[in-house]
Amino acid sequence: MSENNLNPAENRLFSDEDKVHLQHLLEKARPLLALKRFDNIVDLLSLISDSIDIMDNATVEKLSVAFEETLIPVWELSAAYNMAKKESIYQDKKYTLGSTFTLLRNPDTLKGISILLRTVQIIGENNQRIEG
Repeated sequence: MSENNLNPAENRLFSDEDKVHLQHLLEKARPLLALKRFDNIVDLLSLISDSIDIMDNATVEKLSVAFEETLIPVWELSAAYNMAKKESIYQDKKYTLGSTFTLLRNPDTLKGISILLRTVQIIGENNQRIEG
């Protein structure tokens, strides 16, 4: 047997550069093997592989819809925040309590506040059901 514990048939399959890379990989994997942490990596890879095998088109579609339904509100919220922040930077206007209340005359502001309040109400109802 050679110094890399490979039989002569396997030894011919690997070039000297391949042997250096394999040796490097073994050196990096040695602590994981010694502490039995490599088992966790293998388990994770197995879980990912099994998940891919189990998934059908319907599951992939459900996951993509869930991802989109999560991403869209976050995107809209960040875009609205960035727009409001830029407007406040570039407008040369003094902010007072009165100027803030003038925003309430705008129907879009009222609709946004209504959506926020309804969201908070639903969260409160759900918490009450969980606690009760």
